[in-house]
Amino acid sequence: MTDTRHDDEAPSEVTPGAPEADTENPDSEAGEPVYKTGGLRLAALILGVVAVGLIFSWATVWVILGIVVMIFLHELGHFVTAKWAGMKVTDFFIGFGPRIWSFQRGETQYGFKAIPAGAFVRIIGMNNLDETDPADEARTYRQQSFPKRLLVVSAGSIMHFIQAFVLLMILLTVIGVPGGTLTDEARHDESWRVGSITENSAAEAAGLQKGDDIVAFDGKPVSTWEEVTDQIKDHRVGDQVQFQVVRDGEIHDLAAELQPRPASVQGGTPGTPFLGLGVQYPKQTIPLGSALVRTPQEMGRFVGNTLGSLVGVFSPSGISNMADNVSQAHQQDDNSGSSGSSVSNDDGQNDDRLLSILGVLRLGTAVTEEDGIGGLLVILFAMNVFIGIFNMLPLPPLDGGHAAVAIYERVRSRRNRRYFADATRLLPVTYAVIMVLVVVAVTALYLDAVNPANF
Repeated sequence: MTDTRHDDEAPSEVTPGAPEADTENPDSEAGEPVYKTGGLRLAALILGVVAVGLIFSWATVWVILGIVVMIFLHELGHFVTAKWAGMKVTDFFIGFGPRIWSFQRGETQYGFKAIPAGAFVRIIGMNNLDETDPADEARTYRQQSFPKRLLVVSAGSIMHFIQAFVLLMILLTVIGVPGGTLTDEARHDESWRVGSITENSAAEAAGLQKGDDIVAFDGKPVSTWEEVTDQIKDHRVGDQVQFQVVRDGEIHDLAAELQPRPASVQGGTPGTPFLGLGVQYPKQTIPLGSALVRTPQEMGRFVGNTLGSLVGVFSPSGISNMADNVSQAHQQDDNSGSSGSSVSNDDGQNDDRLLSILGVLRLGTAVTEEDGIGGLLVILFAMNVFIGIFNMLPLPPLDGGHAAVAIYERVRSRRNRRYFADATRLLPVTYAVIMVLVVVAVTALYLDAVNPANF
């Protein structure tokens, strides 16, 4: 996000042996960095990251670093395009709040701040409320042409979509995804295999093995895991079932007597028909040429799904569902031991509630621990698409709000008279949007802390 606020914090300590930051210093103008804070705070930050890995999980550290890189690239998009457009950029920081470590290079100060809740690039003169030195007026955001202003405020989301494209290309061509697709559920479902066999189960007695491909159940062809589970539900405990599996290219006919589900096996009702299979979806890679064609298609489908989820979350039913979740947050999820990729509520139904940063860290950690680098890249891909879309909603103070103002100014301008929007008129809308975002963020954080979602 772009930012035009002024720092009210006290001057930070000067590093022993290093000069104070001075934008007029000839060395800084020559490209030599002028440090403003020492390395003790930076060392503390690094130690804090290491502590997270030691206390919680190194997978959590990788998720945090991935998010930091994602945020950095977002702000880099604003920074590079603003510099290219001739605008003056005074700050480029990761985080908010008290300064941890920074240095001055030329007219821009770079560094880290204490609260890892985002990042910002400060461009002077974003609107008529931002007072600037008259000598710098020509380099303000508000004085640039419409194409330059629109590019600068859109650059963050553009960087998110670029990141998503690159991550998806890596997933499709190098890491591999089930069925060679991330969004085609039909192809994904058809790529399943037997992933595990429950000890002392009917599947074990029948001779099923990990990696088997079940192609028929009671004489009926099956291609998805859901079809197999539906067939099992149609039987009773003690029924004999027949199925065909493909193993090492050969077809095998097997039979099993369904047993009652043990209470120790989660994911279903104890006593119901139970075969004792676990499912896995083997990863497949595709050639680079195919990936170049498929990646835009998959991104298009994922963007559509994300937009649909956003509409659902903020629809009347979505808001009602969020309120119900809050009122019932003290209830623990009865299916806490189940696994999968969807978020479930207490009834085991799909719950499209928004995740807070705590929920994202939990999800990212769980997926990374289970699936390694591939799982991490999937999470980062989804986050980039979501943030890229959300950030461009035409609401202040989001980047999309700045873009909407730029478009409005363009429409109102005439050939010989440039129109400047009055930012004071947008303040009530800005405050209202911020209030809504804060309420949603706090609600999501509360739910993730009190009643964590299942994945």
